[in-house]
Amino acid sequence: MESLTDFEKLIPLSVYNKLSSRITQFMPPQAEAIKKGLFKGRNLLISAPTASGKTLIAEMAILNTISEGNKAVYLAPLRALISEKYEDFSRDNPEVKCLLSIGDYNEQDYNIDKYDVIFASTEKFDSIIRNSITKVRNIGCIVYDEIHLISDMGRGPTQEFLITLDKLLFPEAQIIGLSATIGNADELAEWLGAELVRSDFRPIKLSKKKYFEGELINGKSEKINTGYDDPLSNISSWLFKQGRQALVFSQNKRNVVANAKTISTIIGSRLSIEEKQKLQHISKEILDSLERPTTQCEILSELVKNGVAFHHAGLVNKQRKIVENNFKAGLIKFIVATPTLAMGVNLPANTVIINSIRRYGSYGMELLPSIEIEQMMGRAGRPKYDSEGSAIIVARNEAELDIIDEKYLSGIIEPITSKFNSEIAIRRYTLNLFCLGIYDKEDNISHFFEETFMHFSGIDVYDKIEDAISFLEENNFVEYKQDKIEVTRMGKLINSLYIDPLTGSLFINFVEKIKKKTVEELDLLHVIFCSQEFRNIRVNQKEFQKYEEEAYSLELSADENIVDYDRFVSAIKMAHVMQDWVSEKGERYMEEEYGLLPGEFYNILENTKWLLYSLKEVAKVLGLKKRDINEMEIRVKNGVKKELIPLITVPDIGRVRARKLYNSGITSLSLLKEQGMDKLSVILGRGTAVKVYFYLHKEENTLIK
Repeated sequence: MESLTDFEKLIPLSVYNKLSSRITQFMPPQAEAIKKGLFKGRNLLISAPTASGKTLIAEMAILNTISEGNKAVYLAPLRALISEKYEDFSRDNPEVKCLLSIGDYNEQDYNIDKYDVIFASTEKFDSIIRNSITKVRNIGCIVYDEIHLISDMGRGPTQEFLITLDKLLFPEAQIIGLSATIGNADELAEWLGAELVRSDFRPIKLSKKKYFEGELINGKSEKINTGYDDPLSNISSWLFKQGRQALVFSQNKRNVVANAKTISTIIGSRLSIEEKQKLQHISKEILDSLERPTTQCEILSELVKNGVAFHHAGLVNKQRKIVENNFKAGLIKFIVATPTLAMGVNLPANTVIINSIRRYGSYGMELLPSIEIEQMMGRAGRPKYDSEGSAIIVARNEAELDIIDEKYLSGIIEPITSKFNSEIAIRRYTLNLFCLGIYDKEDNISHFFEETFMHFSGIDVYDKIEDAISFLEENNFVEYKQDKIEVTRMGKLINSLYIDPLTGSLFINFVEKIKKKTVEELDLLHVIFCSQEFRNIRVNQKEFQKYEEEAYSLELSADENIVDYDRFVSAIKMAHVMQDWVSEKGERYMEEEYGLLPGEFYNILENTKWLLYSLKEVAKVLGLKKRDINEMEIRVKNGVKKELIPLITVPDIGRVRARKLYNSGITSLSLLKEQGMDKLSVILGRGTAVKVYFYLHKEENTLIK
């Protein structure tokens, strides 16, 4: 550790004064970053463990940029992570104008020039550049958090494209890359044109241990015997006796819940009466997170009564926050989570248990990458509370003991690799580049791809670029004019909607087919789920056979030449899911009938709304104003039957209240307006009735005033 005062001459006064009110020392990575030119505008790649002070390096660069009169951008691939960074920075720097941009477009996004710092998800900033590039100016610093996720199959291509594009659009901007420990940090730094700050520093010592047959092994062996044979039960019981909190990582959502139940039966009866009372209140909060609790809500609620919770993508945001906040407060003793938590929010624990080193992949059970194990272990040790954190990796047999030693405890981390080499990525970003107006020839586009990490790593995609341009031309997204390539009106629309050009082609074909016929509900929803944006629809063999038979009996408009057969059939399942939603079935039904957990369902719902809007806009450009599409967009947004559309246009009336009104004989806005306050209060409750009444009579109220 080095003293802040030792760096006084290297830090601008305004930033120094800000820092001096919060810290007195720099951690080694922070000190090295300053020495390597943090305040001189040098590009930096920080490759270091969790909790080693990387975020403060980014914050110093941002504050320095603002002091010079420029703006900064902070990007992360995970919404939860970028939300947390925004909240932390805004709290520590209330005088700085910050914008959080992670969801759909809103008015603020178009006024981004009013802000000093933009915190955005990678995809959202890509979308902002597509739609309002002229507003993005005076960028002096760009932070890429979790930059090692460039090697992630899902998130990586967008991140790599955006970094390459930003280097082109904002050549003077300082790049700060924040990365986990990776095997080829020097290669990534060279591609970024950055100085490498590599460190294995942790403010809290980390003890890495193996568990096998009742023993903790770390050089020496420690016997654990709490009366349980099962490794997780034995370790959990032992930790609880010592008053230690733990994060447990399991392979998938099903295992996560099962493991949480196991721990719950062990520690629930050992909690104090005071703890039980507090947890009872938290349990009720979780149960009340949804209007009508699902089975998952009930299971989580019961587990929390015993001081245990699970954490995965199936939770809704409100439940996730409740779990995280009460774990930090010490009331929840154990969280069992999927590995995604290790990449996301800042949630350290005294101890981390890695209950399995394998997960089910494309080729059966696969070993977890060492970078993921390292990220999980990095969550062990709470700053300000622990002098040492412990990470325990469970071995199921002697072969796994050797694997743990050789793969996970040797300190060797795999290199990250580019995932940009896919037809989908090349197709999407080729259109984007033409739309930005930077390039107008095939040769120019090739020059861009030569600047990617993919090309830097020795991967050639010239043939795929050629194929992408041919596809765009054949589908009238671009056209040749003399020797230049220009984007058509439809091409610009597809790019701005942020959908795959192949999805655009699917939608165009669909609209042409339905111009002269009434669209059936299932047909309309089916084409949405045939899109490239819904690539991972889970359908088992029995379900596939069922929907395959249904596909033969239906006249579906989605073009089978554009959609592969498996997706065409699987999309029928999801069309039924959404059809049930607009028939006013609730989240509990979705979970019981289709196995969709609330968090998963809401993600699907958000994507469905986005794609219905996109289909509507495509139809407009093709001269079709189809009421069926407009109505379905409203119905999906609100989860209602067609008959409730007029009522849900009124603020404070959602699907449940609209149904109550309709069942009471109030079936239109005119009938609603005729009702007195007393009748509305009986149906809606006094508070809502007052709001609805005054909204409906606001013109009269204005005249009276």
